[in-house]
Parts: sequence; structure tokens; C-alpha cells
Amino acid sequence: MPDGGLFSNCSEHYPFENYFVNCTNTTRPCELIHDFAIVAQLLSILDFYISSVLFLLTGILNVYFLWITVPLYLSFNDETKKRYIFVISRCISSISAAVTLLILRCILYVYFPPETSNYYLYAIVIIADDISFYSLQGSYIGMATLLYIGVIHPVYFSTRLTLRKIKIFAGINVIIAALISFPCGALQTATYVPGPIECGSQHCVIVVSTAFALTIMILSFVFICLSFHIHQAKKLGNYVSSQTLHHARIGLGWTLTAIIVISLAEGIPSSFLIGLKADSVLNTCNNFYQADRLVNVTVFTSIDSIVW
Repeated sequence: MPDGGLFSNCSEHYPFENYFVNCTNTTRPCELIHDFAIVAQLLSILDFYISSVLFLLTGILNVYFLWITVPLYLSFNDETKKRYIFVISRCISSISAAVTLLILRCILYVYFPPETSNYYLYAIVIIADDISFYSLQGSYIGMATLLYIGVIHPVYFSTRLTLRKIKIFAGINVIIAALISFPCGALQTATYVPGPIECGSQHCVIVVSTAFALTIMILSFVFICLSFHIHQAKKLGNYVSSQTLHHARIGLGWTLTAIIVISLAEGIPSSFLIGLKADSVLNTCNNFYQADRLVNVTVFTSIDSIVW
């Protein structure tokens, strides 16, 4: 740093000081640049190294699960295959999400802090990740819907709901995910990188929150219906049916719990940002002036990635 610069009297210097040389509306630049360095270090450890390892492990586990499931699926009759279409769809979406999130972490690490010239690179990866995310959400909804129809309307499930129709629904799920992801991905990119589109996280987070809320409502509805039918089966003395429904409810309950935990992990960082009035693009004077408070936000945002 040249003599007379904003950080010339600081005992420690950092490579990203040039982003904040014009942020002169503070009497403690050395403290703030040190706090900002802590934020950068936390992002590196929590949001890159730990998250990347977890995404890699998740991808490997889902590839293994898919490798086991596909041969089983091919050996089933059409009636049994109907129950596994969205299981395979969920697995493929999970692999795709893990890969795109891993790529995004690598891009964030290489191009940190993000700049305008990186906007379209980020946009491509984030849109691909959104397609995986929304198709994964759709797969959960599809599994819950099939479970509901199979329990409440078993005759319709067996005779009218063909394997071909379910495959079409699975394809429509991916198409809808893509249609949602292109505009949403462009807006979400604007929360990471300065570019042709501007959108604060306070506004762009609404789309993600809506997707989670819809999934939770549908899974909760099916969970309540299953609980009611278990109670009815026990009253009628049909313990075989109640045990089958009980196992289905346990699986659905774990899925619902996972979605709720992920929703909380998504919501907590956003609520911190709204209360803090921070910019989503990290290298701004507004964030520099609040660097000491951004440490907590960074921790919770990284927890979001780890939970994913």
C-alpha cells in the first residue's frame, strides 16, 4: 500500500485492500480490513474446503445409490417400476446438484471477490444448480404425491396411473424446473456478482422460500393423511396395512425433517442479511463498514452450505 493510503498505517496488509481504498467514511480502517480478512478466511475454510468435501462425498454416495437402484429398477415389473421413477429422478438431481455446487465453490474460490466480468460464468453454473435444485424439489413432491395416490386411491394407482404417465410427469418436472431456473438463476447471480441485473438477496430469496414452503406443505399434507389412515387401519384391526403405512410414514417423516432443516439453513442467513442491510456482493464499501458484523453472517451462510 502506498504511503498516505487508507491502510498505510496498518500493521497487517491484505491482497484485497485495493477494493476498499475509496471507503474513507470510517475512523478504523485497520480494524475493519482485519475483520474482513477473517470473513474471507471463514469463507475459505467453511464455505469452500468443508463444503467441497461434503459435496464430493454426497455425489459419490448418490452415484453408488444410482448404480444399485438402476439394475433393480430394470428387473421390476411395470407396477413396481412406477414407485421408483421419482426415486431415480431424485438421485440424478442430487448428483447434478452436488456437482454444480462443487463447481460453484471452485469458481468462488478462484474468482474472489467476484467481479462484473465473471457474471455469465456464475450465471451458467447457478442456473444449472437451480435446475437440479427445483427438479430435486419436484422429485420429493412427486414421490409424496404417488404415495398419497397409492394409499388413498389404490385402484386408480393400479389401473389408471400407468408407468408411461409417471415418466411423462417426471419429464415435465425437469422442464418446469428449467423454465423456473433461467430467470431465477439470473436474479440469484445478481446477488453474488455485479452485472447487468441487480437484485438484493432480500428480494431474490422469495423464490427459493416459496419453493421450500410448497414442498413442506405437500409433504406435511401427505404425512397427515398417512397418519390418519394408520389410525383408521388400527381401529379396523388391519395391522398388516397399518404396519405398511407406518414404514412409509417413517420414510416420509425423515424426508420432511430434512427439507425443514434445509429451509431453516436457507432462511437464517437471509434474515441476518435483512437485519444487517448488507450487500450480497461482498466487496462493497457498505459491507466493509460492517465487516465486524459480517462475521456472524458468514458463519451462518457457511452452515447453509454445509447442511446442503
